Amino acid sequence: MSVLFLPPCPTDCESPQQPVSFSTCAPEYHWGEVSKVYIAPADLLTFDLTQLANWTTRLGDTGDDKIRTLIGIGEMPEPEITEIATSGDRKAYSSRQYTLNFTIDETNDYNYSWMAMTGCNTNYQFWFETSDGILYTGGPDSGLEGTAIFHQIIPRLRTELVTFVGTFKWQAYFAPYRIDSPMAV
Repeated sequence: MSVLFLPPCPTDCESPQQPVSFSTCAPEYHWGEVSKVYIAPADLLTFDLTQLANWTTRLGDTGDDKIRTLIGIGEMPEPEITEIATSGDRKAYSSRQYTLNFTIDETNDYNYSWMAMTGCNTNYQFWFETSDGILYTGGPDSGLEGTAIFHQIIPRLRTELVTFVGTFKWQAYFAPYRIDSPMAV
């Protein structure tokens, strides 16, 4: 499973309530659009994701042990989950299948080579950041682990851009861990 942070789920029949907060005068909202994906080999060592210095030493466009920064436009729709009826009118739920759809519009030779390599069907570790600076991870010190598959799309019209369109997919029982991104300005 990809998400390593586990909420304190009950082990009995209790239904715990987490605190909530709503404000009539000053509500807190988060805006859409995944604008960056950070991607690395699946076996990259873990590190404290909250420290900018840790990211600075690991981010790079070259080097096998560096985390790449992909810039584009993406979204994360509702995950797929299977509900299974069990005895005693109970229900069991599968892990969630998450999909992050992402489009890259800078299609230079380096990015083309990266896109082509996603056809090798290997696992990656990745983190994604929204336009308002929220970083989604697998836990406080790791990325999400899953696959990345991208394809080149060549449009019919000369007035449209060639793009690399793809998905990052992972399975988890829980939603991704989130923090304020240390890289957000």
